[in-house]
Parts: sequence; structure tokens; C-alpha cells
Amino acid sequence: MSSTGVETRVGPYRILRLINRGGQGRVYLGYDKRLHRRVAIKIHTLPRERSARRQLLHEAQLVASIQNQKVVQIHDVIESRGHLAMVMEYVPGCDLEEFLQEVRPSLASVLAIGADIAGALAAARQQGIVHGDLKAANVLIADSGRVKITDFGIARRGINRRDAAALAGAGGSLSALSPEQYLGQPLDVRSDLFALGCLLYRMLSGDHPFMRGGQLDTRLLLAAERHPWRERLAEQAGELPGELLDLVVSLLQRDPADRPANTHQVRQQLRRVSRDIPLAATGSLLQEARPLFRAESVEDMPPHIPEGLGREARSRLARPGAKEGVVRQHLRRLPWPGRLALGLAGAGLLALPLVAALRSATTVVEIPAPVLRVSGDMRIPAAVSGRWLARELGSAAAERLGRVRFTGTAGIGENPRFLSSRAAGPPPTADERLQLTLRCASPLCVAALRRERGKEWRSGQALLLSGMSEEEWRDALRLATHGLYD
Repeated sequence: MSSTGVETRVGPYRILRLINRGGQGRVYLGYDKRLHRRVAIKIHTLPRERSARRQLLHEAQLVASIQNQKVVQIHDVIESRGHLAMVMEYVPGCDLEEFLQEVRPSLASVLAIGADIAGALAAARQQGIVHGDLKAANVLIADSGRVKITDFGIARRGINRRDAAALAGAGGSLSALSPEQYLGQPLDVRSDLFALGCLLYRMLSGDHPFMRGGQLDTRLLLAAERHPWRERLAEQAGELPGELLDLVVSLLQRDPADRPANTHQVRQQLRRVSRDIPLAATGSLLQEARPLFRAESVEDMPPHIPEGLGREARSRLARPGAKEGVVRQHLRRLPWPGRLALGLAGAGLLALPLVAALRSATTVVEIPAPVLRVSGDMRIPAAVSGRWLARELGSAAAERLGRVRFTGTAGIGENPRFLSSRAAGPPPTADERLQLTLRCASPLCVAALRRERGKEWRSGQALLLSGMSEEEWRDALRLATHGLYD
């Protein structure tokens, strides 16, 4: 709370203290009272141009689409008239910049950090996202010993020449610029891999390969001739595995075509080198970083939060699980008797027994044809059908289970993760069963879900209102299905 005894808030999130202040915004430690978890809240000043505002929100949505433990997750985006707050996963620990200022990491730590960064870039690449600012300050070392990437502040689904030219002019971070980025050329994952090469070189040698006196040496960066990186590393870092030297040299090539083509190749090389590291040294990163972890304190209170980001600010992030407020929005349009009836219906349906179930690495799930009953005066999205419901149910289940084989109606799904049972031979024996019954009578649809695994079962529901879009239906069903596995 502030000195006046009034809680400082960003939307529904309580602000505890200031974590960091940087060129791209202020970061606060916050608390989500609804889900009982700490969060990191980064506040940006919004540009005046409407197109720039839309781009910033779009970037947040892109990053939120990366679901990977090596990438800091975005939970919410809060918008006011002049500011944007990104509510993210809170990662207690330190960042790589702080770490390198105090520690010369061991070879085992360098390999662990490099492999986790490559894994994060692989996850971003699956969504077509280029980080574009992979500097040490954007690599977090968690107190769990894992490494996470944050601040995809200039993320794009690819970056065109105009975007890259603007970045070079204003920056990004000089330490993370690739030659093509500096020249305003199109970027892809190989530009991020160049930045990874710079980080590996710095961790091994103590110096950035293209920085001189704190400044980017553009002559070195853009030079076409061969650089003696291998010789310099051998001089500065001592004896290193030959395969690691080869990797760093390949990552630092001026021409993207001469660098590794993908993140998988980089991860494989780092893992091969790691096999020769003594097992006793594999936990060195946590040991080396632990003295730098920030001390937790609630006394370090933040400065003034922009007034518009208080309780009245709006959540603007469209993502799975963020549509909880959609039903509320539609309810506001109904008369009070209708709201009361829906509230009572929801209260009754939520009081269903819940039983935890086991998970397997590969799960065979049977999804029988959903039961769909709609009265004549109920408006539902045109795409909604038994097949559509089965496909969405299966897709949401796959997000929680990982590798899945479906039988029944969901076997016709279009998601490439689905391994349809329509192949030759008898259908496989199901590990569990997912059933959906949808009953609609204006203005309400109730989707009742049931998950059965042996003698154990778990139930849930989704409330859907007349006038909700197909996307809103999809998000509500996904959220309810996820609840069967949480």
C-alpha cells in the first residue's frame, strides 16, 4: 500500500514495489488477488499514433502466443488512455547482465544458458516471431536455476526493411544488433542466432565481440573479411571444446546464409558439448547466480502509477483464458431477471465433483459425438456444429496433454498434433473419455463437459450467451476444457 494507506493498483493487480527501471519502461512487482500469484508489471507510455498503439498491442498478443517454459509468459495487457501495462510471469532471480557483471561463468553454466536460449528461440520461431533484442538484460536466471527469455519488445512475425531501419535508427540494443539489422534488412531467426553468438562469446571471453569502449564498432560488425574469433577465444578463455568454438564462429558470421539454419542445430551442438561436462558441474549455474538474486522486500514502494492505469483500466489481451469477462459483458446487456437466472444456473453447475486424474506421455482420448440441442429462437455462431465442438474440445485437450491420439468424432480433426484413429486396424483402446453436451435456450447455452479416466471423473461447464462470436465460444470452451486438467 502507499503511504496514504490506499492500495496502488494497475487494473485489478496490486502493486508491491519497483523491480527495475529501464529505457523501455518501468517494471513492478505486483500481486494478482484473483489467482493468488505474484506478477511482473511493465508499464509503457503509449505512442500517440493509433497505428503504433495497435502495433504494440499486436506484439503483446504475439508474445502471449508463445507457450514455453523458457519464455516469460504474458498473462494480461492493461490499457489506459496514455499507458500500456504488460502483466507477465514474475521470475525471481537476476538477469544475465547482472550475472556477467559479477561472475565469469563456468563452461557448464555457459552451455546451460546457451541451450535454454536456443530452446526459447525455437519456441518463438514456431510462432513466426523474431525477438530482435536478445541482449543479456533480457535473459533471466530464475532462482530455480532455469533460464527464461523476456522482453520481446520489438517482436514481429518477421521484420521488413522499413521496420528494421527504424530499429537501427532508434536502436534496439547495440549489443544485440546483427549486421542485417543494422543495415535495415529483413530479419529472421538467424539474426537472433547472431545475438546468441555474441552472448556465448561474451560469456566465454568476458568481452562482447563487436563492442569497443562501450560502443558498437560498426567496422568490425560489417567487415567482410574473416575475423579471428577462434584465436581470440583461445587466448581469452583458454582451452575450449572444438565443437563449441566452431559453433560460436559460425553464429558470428556476417552473412546470415553462413550461420546455422535453425535453432535445432544449435541446441544439438550445445547438448553434445555438454555430454563431456562432469555431472557434478551441471548445477554450477544456480550456485554461481544465487548470491546475486534480489532480496525480496515490500518496503521498496513504487513511485506514482499513472492515474489512468487504476481500477478503471481495460484488459486488452485476447488469449486463451482471458475471455472470463466476455460473459459478464454480455450479461450487462440483459435485464436483471435474466442475469439472476443465469447466475443461479451457473452456481448450480459449478458445484460438481472434481477428481484428479493421472496423465501419460501419450494419451488415447475418445471423444464421442457431442450432444447438441438448440431451441428455435437461440442464435449461435454459424460454424458451431457437432464436428466443430468435437474438434475444439480435442484441440483444447491436446494443449494440456501434449501428444494425443484421438478416437471417435475428434479423429477427423484438422490439428496436425492429432493422430487420427482412421488408420488401418482396429481403433486403439482409449485411456480416457471426453464428453460434451450443449443445451441452448435463449439467451443461454450451457456446455456440460465430463472427463472420465477409469473410475475417476471430473466435470465442468461453460456458459455461452446469444450474440457471442465464434471466437468467444472457442475461448470459453477452451477455458472450460483446460479446467478438467488443471
